Amino acid sequence: MRGWLWVVLVCGIAVAQEAVPGGRSKARATISDVGPDFSRAARERGAFYLNGIAHQYLQGRDFTLVAAAVPTLNGKYFGVKLHVLNRGTNSVNVLPESVMVEDSVSGRQLELFSAAEIADRMRRQPTWMRVAGAAVGGSATPMPGHETGIPTMADLVRELSKDPGGNGAMGYAEASYPELTVRGTPKAVAHSSAACDLGCELRNREIGDGNGPQLPQRGARPEQLEQSEFLANTIPPEGEAAGVLYFAMPKLTDHAPISHNGKKSYLVTVTVPVGEEKFQFVFPPE
Repeated sequence: MRGWLWVVLVCGIAVAQEAVPGGRSKARATISDVGPDFSRAARERGAFYLNGIAHQYLQGRDFTLVAAAVPTLNGKYFGVKLHVLNRGTNSVNVLPESVMVEDSVSGRQLELFSAAEIADRMRRQPTWMRVAGAAVGGSATPMPGHETGIPTMADLVRELSKDPGGNGAMGYAEASYPELTVRGTPKAVAHSSAACDLGCELRNREIGDGNGPQLPQRGARPEQLEQSEFLANTIPPEGEAAGVLYFAMPKLTDHAPISHNGKKSYLVTVTVPVGEEKFQFVFPPE
């Protein structure tokens, strides 16, 4: 009788181990199957293009982040456009100082510049423009040789500034030229359908009404930089915030593996912490 009891006990243990490998409870094994897995490897990631600029997106547990990064303002600064969407139930603080941009070529972090600082630099007139303005206004200090009848640079600028309409050299700013579309403004049209996936919906959000923050191009004015800057924000549930940050230009190289075609290129990693989550992108996208 005891022999049969031992046989039943051993068979019961074997069946239990087969049902749950490793001897762990079956209830614990099924917990991870409840709900989506938002680990970094399982996050929904993708990219779309808008007016020639690549945008990458990454969806986390409570937030979705869209990012784009390209050299701006004639290659003087590296612009990073961010669009944060809060899908959670709590507000979250997003600070520009917490965004890190690392240059993979030089192995250093890029310096962050405020839009006000860059705008001030743009508003400062070069010396030759101040001299030209003074010459046109007639308040320039006479240069050596002016009294001798020898034409000076001020005389040349004054003559060039004359036109049949009597406008000065600075009159070009108010000339009645047709208004052209600034390069970089959204030309695409938002399109939504029943088959619109996450990338499609995020692209439509980026287009919006056409007045949202955009990465500045050559003809950007100082006011545009200040208006589109990404500032510290508290994003409420179902809310969003977008803007552009300006960093120092990364180092360019024509060596592999950074460059794939022998032309000078860059490679940067953008890390954006939002709440307890971190979003990381690599530009240019592969």
